[in-house]
Amino acid sequence: MASLLLCLSATVLFVQSTVAFNCSQKPIYVDIHKRAVHDSPVFQYGSFIGLGTPAQNQSLWPSLQQNHTSFASPTYCKDNSTLKNCDRSTGGFYNHQDSTTFIENDNFKTLDQVETDFKSFFGQETLRLYTHFFETDGASQTLVENSTIEVAEQGSITPARVGVGSSSTLLRDLAAQNIIAGKTYSLYIGQGFDRAGGVVNGSNVFGGYDSGRFTGTPNQYPMNIANVNPMSVRVKDIIITDSNNANVSLFDNTVFTDMKSRPDEFEAQITTEQFPFSFPYQITQNIIAKLGAVQDNTWGDNSLKLKNAFNGTLSIVLDDGFTVTLPPEVLMNASNITPIQDRDEKSTAPFYLGTAFLGQVYLMADYESDNFFLAPAVQKNNMVMPVTFCPKSTPVAYERPNQSAWQRQGLIGAVVGGVLGGLGAIAALYCLWITWMRKKDERKLKRELKKNRESKMEQMDLEDAPTFDPPPKNAAKAIFWRRNKP
Repeated sequence: MASLLLCLSATVLFVQSTVAFNCSQKPIYVDIHKRAVHDSPVFQYGSFIGLGTPAQNQSLWPSLQQNHTSFASPTYCKDNSTLKNCDRSTGGFYNHQDSTTFIENDNFKTLDQVETDFKSFFGQETLRLYTHFFETDGASQTLVENSTIEVAEQGSITPARVGVGSSSTLLRDLAAQNIIAGKTYSLYIGQGFDRAGGVVNGSNVFGGYDSGRFTGTPNQYPMNIANVNPMSVRVKDIIITDSNNANVSLFDNTVFTDMKSRPDEFEAQITTEQFPFSFPYQITQNIIAKLGAVQDNTWGDNSLKLKNAFNGTLSIVLDDGFTVTLPPEVLMNASNITPIQDRDEKSTAPFYLGTAFLGQVYLMADYESDNFFLAPAVQKNNMVMPVTFCPKSTPVAYERPNQSAWQRQGLIGAVVGGVLGGLGAIAALYCLWITWMRKKDERKLKRELKKNRESKMEQMDLEDAPTFDPPPKNAAKAIFWRRNKP
């Protein structure tokens, strides 16, 4: 009896938890690529979002640790900001005085950790989330009215952020206004920004995920809310594979004899705040020794640089076996710079998996259950397939049709091309034959018409006048006369 009551109670709780979410709501897809933004002289890579009335369009970088959607004020780059290339790096500028829908909120307390030199103010504003599936198509918008925003006035960080942290005000407002099913979010950061040096664009999906952007069954992980970046994983191995397919584990103390024993797995936070990886000191030293790396700060992030080119890969193995592999073009760019950060031996900073990691995986976060999912990303996806991410459910990848060996190798295309080409040739020959037959019939008809005209002319020729015998003179009664024979 007790077990029956327990089962019924669990069933009721499950039904209540799922009924609370309106999973019939469609997700909001917001693409990430370079675009023109408000008061900026250059195109900037980021999420296509505007705000205010009239709209001031911005290009915002997704932040997994920041909880507010923030913008740069027109004075941000003028008040002693130390941000490099400030006027070209803020994702645009927002002037709250030009908007008729902004209401300042002096009493709002920030939900983020604040830099010592950072100064900002908060308010309520109309956010405009633009859905723009392809660059050649027009965009539609979803309005989020009275959403909390932060306006940066002074500091050294890049202020243009879509805050999608664990206490995201944007996700909160979207769910509260019943625009999305719940506080769920998915991200593919892409590789179209300067540091990555690629061309593949990214995307955000609020309240859903792009089912065509990943493959396989996603791996689920619990969030560590105590961390600044709550989406954290445990790394149990890092493997370097050279061009001859020889593998070397950076955890192998028999190869790297400076280590007395094999190191323990470590926790790493997934972040969008930096591009390179930050590994433990000894692992970093093993990379330096194995690849012949040196310190470099070309990009201002202390990424290591290789003395010599390396045509190999680096694989990060998580504690559940999920493996993410950096291809050669990501492990080392055209300038021999790696996405691996140098680290001081005494550093107590967290270990990070930066956007170099997110360029290879698709991330799906469920803030209603404090779980997130990782899956291999589809780098070049020609179709966008947003699906509702109902809280407390597991995302499902789009299943591509099974392909035969001919299809996989492209032979079916050659066959279809040959068939279509042959049919085209037959059609062309048929048209030529029809044209020739028509010409032939026209010539035959002309000959027949000419012959008929000649025949009619012959029929119309006048005959010689006939001659008759005169009536008999002596006959008493003439009965008839006959025509002379010719």
